[in-house]
Order: sequence, then C-alpha cells, then structure tokens
Amino acid sequence: MAWDSDRKQTPYFVSTIATGIYRDEFDSDSTYQPISSISGWLENNVGLLNTEIYSAFSGSGMADGDTALVNTGGFKFEEADIFKQIYLVEYYKKKTRAILKNIDSSVDFITLRDGDATITRTNKNEIAKTYRGLATDAQERLEKLTAKYNIYGAAPVQVAGTDAPDGTGEVNY
Repeated sequence: MAWDSDRKQTPYFVSTIATGIYRDEFDSDSTYQPISSISGWLENNVGLLNTEIYSAFSGSGMADGDTALVNTGGFKFEEADIFKQIYLVEYYKKKTRAILKNIDSSVDFITLRDGDATITRTNKNEIAKTYRGLATDAQERLEKLTAKYNIYGAAPVQVAGTDAPDGTGEVNY
C-alpha cells in the first residue's frame, strides 16, 4: 500500500513526515539529523501529538513495513503539520541544551588580538540564543496551529434547533 497511489485513503506514514522534515526543514542535509533519527523520534512521541490535539493516534499500524499513524478518524495534513512543529520545537530545544552543555566557562574570550594576528572563538552563547529563538518561533507556530485545529476541527457537542437532522422525531420549525 504505497501512499502515492491514493493519498486520501492511505494512513500517513511516519517515514513520510520524517522525509518531509528532512527535506523541507534541513534541506536534505544529514548533518542536522538523519531520516532514521527523525522517524524514530516521531514513532516514539505520538503521545505528544495526542496530548496537544486531544486525539488518539497510535503508531501501531503497519503497512509495507512502515509505521502508519492510525486512529478512529483519519490522519491528515493538518495533524502531520502539527506533529512536524512538535518535532521542531523539541529539536531546537535539544540543540540549545547540547550547546549550553558544551560551553566551558574557563574560556572567557571571544576575540584575541596581538598585532596583526586575530583569533576569534565561536560564541556558543549566541548560537544557543539563536536556537532558543528558533524553538520559541516553532512553539508559537505550534500553539497557533493547535488552537486553530482544536477550534475548527472540533465537532459540536450538541445540535439543536434547525441544525438538528431530520427524522429525530422532533418538530422542525
């Protein structure tokens, strides 16, 4: 069951989302994250998506040896985009922590000059701030996507009046 044949009826594969992140966000550069690492993270963190959008997706569906995200409804592009944003938020937070963990406080210079010679050390604090900014941007986008999804994707709890379907036994005015 290849997802290219009929995208609307095929469950969304973890590898499809991982490949999208790899191509769109990391420009197919494996020095950021390999596809296997991205898809492994996605498979193991379906619960974060469920918590974010009040869903019940499971990564237990299998098709063609790939993990398919399934639930009682359907996994569509909206859910995939939210899942992608969750991944990016966590990825940027992890990169920030990794950089801050490797900062050595005993080295207190950024640039040294001696005559015509200049030695410039990478300011890891600034790099960490950049990643933190990216994480914040991704978090804001995630919150907007989630709010829109939860507002517009929510089914009504009760239908009354002229909105009620015919044949309910009630008089329709």
